[in-house]
Amino acid sequence: MFCYITSISRLKGLPNVSLLLGITFPSGELQKRLLLEVYKEADVDPSLVSYVELHGTGTPVGDPQEANSVAEVFCSKGRSNPLLIGSTKSNMGHPEPAAGLAAVAKVLIAMHDHAIPANLHFKQPNPYIPGLLDGRLKVCL
Repeated sequence: MFCYITSISRLKGLPNVSLLLGITFPSGELQKRLLLEVYKEADVDPSLVSYVELHGTGTPVGDPQEANSVAEVFCSKGRSNPLLIGSTKSNMGHPEPAAGLAAVAKVLIAMHDHAIPANLHFKQPNPYIPGLLDGRLKVCL
């Protein structure tokens, strides 16, 4: 079994926010570019990744930007199964500055237990996230 844990500790000059719309508006295009760069540098084919831990705050703007960029990068070629996604926030709330550490801890525990914790309270897909509607992305339930 191969496991790739990607932690982006520096942005390599690519901001994750739209400079035109303000710091609270994430840029899906910049997220996509950063993911492509990181996976290319690591020499990992994104279609081989089976699970991605999203920031997933439940905001109407942020979630579609993040999930759509993830779907474009991880579900664009060679994938035969949906990409599983989740977020620690449904399990423990927002850990604020420790969000990245909480996500890594969740993935490590999932690897140890051979099970990904369910996303609590997920009822229906966001209509602005096509990957959830067409089956490219699947929330762990």
